[in-house]
Amino acid sequence: MSNLTIENLAGTLQSGNVDGFLGAGKQNVSAPEAPTLRAMQAEGMATPDVSSAGEAAKGFGQMLTESLEKVNEAQISADKSIKELAAGRTKNIHETMLQIENADASLKLMMQVRNKVLDAYKEIMRMQV
Repeated sequence: MSNLTIENLAGTLQSGNVDGFLGAGKQNVSAPEAPTLRAMQAEGMATPDVSSAGEAAKGFGQMLTESLEKVNEAQISADKSIKELAAGRTKNIHETMLQIENADASLKLMMQVRNKVLDAYKEIMRMQV
């Protein structure tokens, strides 16, 4: 049995090989349903738009990367402030503490986002196809 993925599904439907697709899934589709699938494909109803899903995933990945960069910058800024305070180059302990707390809060938020993404991934992996 072949792996059933979005790419395989889209390729099968676009190539018009509905009969080959019918045997690839876990569910058995009866022969009378094959003409219905062909008719839906001809009308464009069965062809999924995977390009928009790819663009959405790219946007989420880019947003996540930018957020990680901001968290990293906050951590670097807080570390720099701590070193300057310890070296005596700055006397502003309030600004240092604000940067440390900002970095801590952004790191905690990023960890919660990571946990939610992992939970969503695990939930998707538990779904039966």
